[in-house]
Amino acid sequence: MHLHIDPGSNRPIIRQVIEQIQWQIVGGRIKPGDRLPSIRELSRDLGINPTTVTRIYSELAAAGTIVLRQGQGAFVAESATAPRVAAEEAERQVAELACTMLVEGLKHGLTKRQIDEIVSAEFRKIRSRQHDTLGD
Repeated sequence: MHLHIDPGSNRPIIRQVIEQIQWQIVGGRIKPGDRLPSIRELSRDLGINPTTVTRIYSELAAAGTIVLRQGQGAFVAESATAPRVAAEEAERQVAELACTMLVEGLKHGLTKRQIDEIVSAEFRKIRSRQHDTLGD
């Protein structure tokens, strides 16, 4: 599982990691039943406090995205496909992420057209992986 923390982001680390894990589940990179890194492993890999990872896993478990098994670790829930949020909240979250993405793209000199093409290509990749997963 590859996660990245952007220290310059205005998004809290916890939100960054939770959203990346959720996106990897939605995108099919992490599948139901897959074991997530231990708290210690993820803490070391990301260079963050183990308490922060504990909070991340607790929030994911409370949302039904993962299951915590005493002595075994954290696993993607069998029913996990996408985080369950109200439509308005989902739109707000996506708009916030889109704003961050646009600012990053523009900061690196990309045009709106280039950014649109990147978004479309990533959307096709995600849909393709979901289709491949469903066909298994």
